[in-house]
Amino acid sequence: MQDFYHSLMEAAGGAVSPGARLWPVYLGVTVLIAYALFRIRKIEGGFLAWAFPKSMYFSQSSLVDLKLFVLGRLMSGFGVVNAVVGAALVATLVGNGLSGLSTGISLHPAAYAFIILMAADFAVYWVHRVHHENKIFWPFHSVHHSAEVMTPITVYRKHPLYDLVAGVVRGITLGAAQGMVVALFEGDLHMATLVGINAGYVLFNFAGSNLRHTHIWLSYGRVLEHILISPAQHQIHHSSAPRHHDKNYGEVLAIWDWMFGTLYVPATHEILEFGLADAEGNKLPQRHDTLANALVVPFQDAADALKDSAKPQTKPETAQ
Repeated sequence: MQDFYHSLMEAAGGAVSPGARLWPVYLGVTVLIAYALFRIRKIEGGFLAWAFPKSMYFSQSSLVDLKLFVLGRLMSGFGVVNAVVGAALVATLVGNGLSGLSTGISLHPAAYAFIILMAADFAVYWVHRVHHENKIFWPFHSVHHSAEVMTPITVYRKHPLYDLVAGVVRGITLGAAQGMVVALFEGDLHMATLVGINAGYVLFNFAGSNLRHTHIWLSYGRVLEHILISPAQHQIHHSSAPRHHDKNYGEVLAIWDWMFGTLYVPATHEILEFGLADAEGNKLPQRHDTLANALVVPFQDAADALKDSAKPQTKPETAQ
């Protein structure tokens, strides 16, 4: 029982540490950004009622968010998904495999950090995109998109299997990047990890990352949104409108979406509706309305998709 208690405390602590979006400092900065937007836009009414509407924060959708958040923290605390360990293993294997190929060039820790951050963000883009475009993977990611209202907790509205796949791919990609730069270049990778990568994540959170899963619109402008994914662009990713379907997969960088044709940059403030819909914008029924359904329904849908893919494809008859 004591081990369970310690695991729970570690999981809870990890959710509000400087490495997590819900760290109180990040949340405080988010509130300040929201208040500045409230004043600049001269929105009528009270700030708290506008920023934290009860209809959203006490909805059934938000309750499922909270339950999945707790489940995810428990699984993380017990080490079910540990991308750090996977990355270290892959880095060692790649580094050993490329030993003797050093270029003799010494990289600044910032250059190390840049390479690793790019690799991580590239992996996140493709994991995200594949989960949207593959009929077997999509049911597990659809749990996240079934949120009908969004709060900062919604970022943790994820099926455990999606977290597992994303963690493994991220670990392999990070490990490969680390192993490559260690083998080919000279420099202080440890310092890059401690300073450069953490600094990048801190800047990402200070730039309003917690607004990505809210109703509060924050755009970086058309030029910058070709480089960085703004909160508004991620809200568009959750939109049920046909023009927003399968757009803006990136987490931090917009360059991958721009490069691979999935970027959507808004020209102005758009009114959005969240929740699942088909490519034509037809709203789909809510099937993840409880924790049990959020966990079980994706397996049922993935099994159905697997059966459909296994059926022999018959060619339509042609007229003789």
